Amino acid sequence: MGVVINQPLEISVAELFSNAGLATGKLLHPGHPVWFGGPVRQQHLFVLHDQNHKWDNTLQINDDLYLTTSADFLEALTEGREFGHYLLALGCAGWAPGQLEYEMSENSWVYAIADNKVIFNTQAENRWEAAASLANIDLTKMSYYSGKA
Repeated sequence: MGVVINQPLEISVAELFSNAGLATGKLLHPGHPVWFGGPVRQQHLFVLHDQNHKWDNTLQINDDLYLTTSADFLEALTEGREFGHYLLALGCAGWAPGQLEYEMSENSWVYAIADNKVIFNTQAENRWEAAASLANIDLTKMSYYSGKA
């Protein structure tokens, strides 16, 4: 599974929380955008964050990046607690068994290590290029057409 990180939705954290019946008065960043995480499970909220607080359902991605789906994280946000960087995404990307491996073998995807600077400190419109540069790819030299000779 994956989480899209470069497509902000037209809804803020405060609007999302209000629509879900959660308190918004103590949110530290109520105007931050919620992101489109992907076309799968769009009713689920996925949180990428850079500090491990031992939430109920957390997956460590690398030394300083985590993914959680824990309600206790959201409750802590409503209490006005600060957690470093985080990105709230509705939905995720998913693949059938073997599908991603096949698409990788067809060069449909480029692999790069997750980088917190790209995820949390790069403007959304620049994240694709910044992520490609982590794999030493210059997108200005890429063709928008593909095929096999």
